[in-house]
Amino acid sequence: MPKYKIRSKNDVQYVEITITDETVIVEAGLMHYYLGNITMENPMPGAGKIFKAKLSGEKAFRPRYHGTGKLVLTPSFEDYFAISLNDEAYIIDKGAFCASDENIMIDISVNKALTGMLSGEGMVQTLIKGTGTVIIAVPGPVEKIQLENETLVVDGDFTVARSQSLNFQTQKVDPSIIKSITSGEGWVNVIQGTGTVFISPVPNKNILFQEHIDKALSQSSRTPVKEKAKFQLPGCLVNLLTIGAISFFVYFLFIYYFSQLYQ
Repeated sequence: MPKYKIRSKNDVQYVEITITDETVIVEAGLMHYYLGNITMENPMPGAGKIFKAKLSGEKAFRPRYHGTGKLVLTPSFEDYFAISLNDEAYIIDKGAFCASDENIMIDISVNKALTGMLSGEGMVQTLIKGTGTVIIAVPGPVEKIQLENETLVVDGDFTVARSQSLNFQTQKVDPSIIKSITSGEGWVNVIQGTGTVFISPVPNKNILFQEHIDKALSQSSRTPVKEKAKFQLPGCLVNLLTIGAISFFVYFLFIYYFSQLYQ
């Protein structure tokens, strides 16, 4: 089986994949470099796979690297995380797939309409199943939660992977509208059943820094820019000139009227 090592350097992460006469699947554009007797194949996907890739946010083409040597994935400001599957199926964030063993099947999972719109996960997510290792991109450190016929309530979209066997839906934190409003909690994601959930509740510092920058830029763009100061006459002078103009106009009408009267 291919061996995966997630390494960190200069506050970014990358993945080293060692293969010995083996094959790995890599998301298009993520190969950084490889060393050894390795060849790449990029099979043409069918129309169905292209359609599913568009829905899931993954790329339709996934190159396969075969041989013996080391392959390195592109360094990322996000974190990498490895999921080990043993004849299992997981639902992951769309666009999160990075690499996997050859025998992992990649498909799509469709959420319920209301759940897709309100959960933050979208209508379609990526489904991975089989036996082997899958590398996914995550926003930060990952926590594993094992549910045994239990319920996990999450306020946000930081669930990065969950067992397909789990029930996933979005609902109000309380049936009462008044209680929901006063509690400050509206719709939450509810995961129920028996299975495994991986969450990333705290983004890494790269993501946090980028969020602070985006927030600052957004606030600055909403701040009205003060116009350059224009020359303005004092209010008293404006009033004086106005009275003078009116007086001149009345005087002109008065002279014109009497000149016409005595002609």
